[in-house]
Amino acid sequence: MAKFSSTGQIQTIRLVSVPEQSAFYVRDAARYLGISPNTLRKRSDLGLILARRDENGNRVFLLEDLDNYLNALPPFIEGVNPIDSRPVETGCQKKGGKP
Repeated sequence: MAKFSSTGQIQTIRLVSVPEQSAFYVRDAARYLGISPNTLRKRSDLGLILARRDENGNRVFLLEDLDNYLNALPPFIEGVNPIDSRPVETGCQKKGGKP
């Protein structure tokens, strides 16, 4: 799929397909959310993402719960830190260097 930018150039848009399955183990659930498996485990332990356990004790995430988590996230605003609304600094600085 493509869209036109404000300059009239065509930009490619990556389409994300919705999986046909309704339950995922950690690796696939993390891939769906765009986070690492360790981050998913931490957020699950904190109660931010609901996880169930299968008969072997492995975490299982339902698609509905993953979508609920995504829908509860604050909107992305480029250049703004969502934690404290301060502008995000870009670029690298050496330690002790001047901004």
